[in-house]
Amino acid sequence: MVFIKSLKNQVWTLPPDIRDLIPSDHICYLVESFVDEMDFSEFETRYDGSGHPAYHPCIMCKILIQSMLDRVRSSRAIARNVRENIVYIYLAENLQPDFRTISDFRKENEELITAMFKNTVKAAKDLGVIGLEQLSVDGSKVKASTSRKSAVMKNVLEVIEEYVKNELKKGIEIDKVEDEHFGKCRGYDQLNESEKHKVRAVAVKYIKQVNKDESSDRNGKIENTIKKALNEFEKDSIDNVSLTDQESRFMINKKGTIELAYNTQITVDHKLGIIVANDVCQDRNDTYQLKPQIEMVEKNCGLLKVGTKICADTGYYSGNNVHYLIDKKLDPYIPEQEVTKTITENFEDLRFDISTFEYDEENDEFICPEKQSLKFLYEGYEKERKRKYRLYKGTECKKCKFSKNCTKRKDGIRHLKIAEFSKERKQLAEKMKTEEAKEIYRQRQQVVEPAIGNYKENLRFREFLTRGIKSVRNEFNLVCTAVNLKKIWIYSNKNEIIRKRNGINGTFHFKKKIVDRIKFNRAKKFQFHNR
Repeated sequence: MVFIKSLKNQVWTLPPDIRDLIPSDHICYLVESFVDEMDFSEFETRYDGSGHPAYHPCIMCKILIQSMLDRVRSSRAIARNVRENIVYIYLAENLQPDFRTISDFRKENEELITAMFKNTVKAAKDLGVIGLEQLSVDGSKVKASTSRKSAVMKNVLEVIEEYVKNELKKGIEIDKVEDEHFGKCRGYDQLNESEKHKVRAVAVKYIKQVNKDESSDRNGKIENTIKKALNEFEKDSIDNVSLTDQESRFMINKKGTIELAYNTQITVDHKLGIIVANDVCQDRNDTYQLKPQIEMVEKNCGLLKVGTKICADTGYYSGNNVHYLIDKKLDPYIPEQEVTKTITENFEDLRFDISTFEYDEENDEFICPEKQSLKFLYEGYEKERKRKYRLYKGTECKKCKFSKNCTKRKDGIRHLKIAEFSKERKQLAEKMKTEEAKEIYRQRQQVVEPAIGNYKENLRFREFLTRGIKSVRNEFNLVCTAVNLKKIWIYSNKNEIIRKRNGINGTFHFKKKIVDRIKFNRAKKFQFHNR
């Protein structure tokens, strides 16, 4: 057999152009063109003057976006690629930032990373691949970078805080941590054996950290961690808080498992599937995230046109959301949450369901199936659901022979609790019964759900690497930036192929713009580096 001849010890007489080693249709050229067009004047002003030179944010942004496209998220792995991978060497312009620099840049530049995502939306809009005629909103739980074992209850945390204040000294030996050390801690004797074990385990962990590094102020760091955790109890009505990532919350994922996670939100345009808005929140459900998403879309794309279709699943259904969309003259498609009704053999029980009561708008009263009125009683507020309601009370219920079928109240008087914006809710419910509305809503499954599946499966984004709400928002913005750029790249390549098939000469205008930007004059950037 004849083998292809290799040149193991061959050296180049002249060094090759690094771009000759990268395929001409590689997405890194789009990343380069996209980032080069961003405005970094604020950073250049901030770092102007004396001091140690810094890595240009242009370079950091390029390698972060490319790494997200390549499913490489660890800062150490990115730093290794910058040294070894030809694509990253090209994007980093032969510089080699270490993993700590990359990690700190990703955590500390929230405005810049947000601006990167917004620029992908702007680029897609300039290409004409965003229609803003139909949008779909959806949320997904993403696991936080913490373990369930790090979560503690408030009473346990208070005992740990007391122990840290009184007992934690650098000279304490680990093997002396016994119950006697906690005798002075207020509340320790009220804990059960499991909670006492948790306190002792956390204390041992902290003592190890203190003894490991005597030069650092570990006491202050530990006290600060506990303080942040206690603040989370005050900020949100939760049962447990994680000492590793205090801002994460226990949530139920798609598999039905409870884990510490964040709730990611995206809004996708139906024309090409571009993500036009994204966010990360601590809410366990999506009810209060529809309005923020619409506001973000308008911030990124401009005011939405009258009649823009907004699709969302039942998790976003509420009177406030329906009223908000209708008030903005948008067209909502949100199915009402199905309420399971108890099956009964008695037809009269179904006859007096709330849906059978008619509303008299002129007199502000309800008419029951027996043609008796229910008068307005008062207006209240439900704290759990964060919504107003109006209560109506029957006037002739005691004389009615069907009162036992109509209500279970001991006094036999029927009360109706009507949620706010019931008129808009009823109109939406009637619309969602039509075949046209059902078809429009079904399109949501072909747009927003594949977008979530794309970054979870193809980009392997199933768990955050950073901690804290600000850092995870930066991380998710990078994910959405990568998703949008990949969509734009695929779109530009497909259009170029179509043009060639149809015999049209010339490069697709966006692709041509990318090629032209590759040949741009780098004098300005090198001038910054060589100051």
